[in-house]
Parts: sequence; structure tokens; C-alpha cells
Amino acid sequence: MALYANVFAEAGEDTVNEERTMILEMLAAGKITIEQANQLIDVLGEKPLSITEEWPVQKQSFEGKEPDQGYRVHQEVPKRTQFTFDQLIELSEHEVDPMYLKELREAGLTDLTVEQIIELSEHEIEPSYIKALREGGLYDLSVDQVIELSEHEVDPTYLIKFREGGIFDLSIDQIIELSEHDIKPAYMIKFRQVGLSDLTLDEIVELSDHGVKPSYIVRLREAGLSSLTADQIIELSEHDIKPAYLKALQDAGLTALTFEEVIELSEREVDPAYLKALRGVIS
Repeated sequence: MALYANVFAEAGEDTVNEERTMILEMLAAGKITIEQANQLIDVLGEKPLSITEEWPVQKQSFEGKEPDQGYRVHQEVPKRTQFTFDQLIELSEHEVDPMYLKELREAGLTDLTVEQIIELSEHEIEPSYIKALREGGLYDLSVDQVIELSEHEVDPTYLIKFREGGIFDLSIDQIIELSEHDIKPAYMIKFRQVGLSDLTLDEIVELSDHGVKPSYIVRLREAGLSSLTADQIIELSEHDIKPAYLKALQDAGLTALTFEEVIELSEREVDPAYLKALRGVIS
């Protein structure tokens, strides 16, 4: 390695990146070719090898010297090197853009494994996306979950608002489903606040798609209609039937009406008080 030390001195290099130094040392030991070295250097985002740096290897090959097979055993790995030699090769083989590594570092994402970096790179996950998730306190997400959220274009602030509203029990698949149906976190939070916790996610999605507000369901239940299905609630809402109208029909003794009958009475503007009076006369 004294040979490379002389080259660095001749080239006027005062400081050398540790990863680059390791690659040059492996090159000098005959472990890799100049082409392979340049590929690894490219992963680090540095300039390719200069003629001066390549010269010791070319000279060594010309003189027919055998590479030092014991080098790797005796050579100590630099303590502050982020990637090992094998990891650099793995990054290069998966064509991880050096700028991508740089952006990950600039985003403070220095705790990712090489496998995670490769997976994120292959799915084209922006470092800024991961950073936004973490800034929102979402440190518990796996790489697969981050990829799934990104592929479904779920905005990080969307998840954050759910958690700010006290909703922590939704799975990633449920979050994605809510996002795809454009259901606002406030809508879900309102359901929880008014005690409508017995509705399934599919029912909430269906109610949202039909523009049914949680307050409408609450008023229906206050009118004594607590056993309605989501489809029944939607049907009542679409016909603009007020909970008070249903309550008045019940007070008039009409408790066995079908939904079709209730809708017809409402559309024909039949007054429940009139029906109650008729029942009084008949009885």
C-alpha cells in the first residue's frame, strides 16, 4: 500500500474519502478490475479513477506480479466507512443512483440497511417522502408499508391527521382504501366522536360515497332507529327523509311500515299528524 501512498502524494491528494480509499486498496490488491473500481466509485458519487490512480495497477500487471492474497485478512476496515466492500458491489449491481444515496443522507435517513436502500430505490421512493412520514412521527412503518403507501399516492399528511385525531388502529390497507375513496380524516374522526364505532370500514366508505353525514345517522338513532343497515340509511338520505318525520310516523303508531311505504308517504307529503288522527277515528 506504500505504492498507493506515493501516488496520492504525487497526485496532491491531502484527504481521501474512506470508501474511495478502500476501493483503491482492493484494486491495488488485485481483487477487482479498474472497470469494477470505477463502477463502485460511481456509486459513491465521486469522479472516476484518474490515470495516476490507475497507474499502479497497470504497472503491476505489466510486471506480472501476483496479487497479495493475504491482503484482505490483514487490512483493517476503516471504522467510519458506511458501506462495506460487498455492500458497494451490491449497490452497484442494483444500479442505485449515487444521487439517491446522497439525497437519503441529506434527508437524515442514515439508519437504512443496504437492502432497504435497494428496495426503496427500485420502487423509486423519494427520500423526501420518507422524511415527511418520519417528521409526522411515523417511525413504526416498515419499508414495505412505505412502498405501498407511496405506490398508492397516499400523502404523508393524510396519515398524520388520522393519528392527530386519535385514530391509531387503522391498518395500512385500510388507510389506502380510505384515501382512494377520498375520505377525509375528519370524516372518520367524526364517526368516532359521535360514538358510531359499530360501523365497519366498508359501511363507512359506502356512506361517504353517498354523502351521508355522521350527524344524520346520530339523529336517526335518536329517533329510535338504531338497527338500520348502511343501505337503509343511504336510501333514507337520498330521499331526503328527515329523522323527525320517521319519529312522527312512529308516534302515530305506524311502526310496521316498509321503507318503500315510508318513502312514498314522504314524497307525497303525507302529514303524520293526519295519519294519527285517522287512526284515532278508525279505532
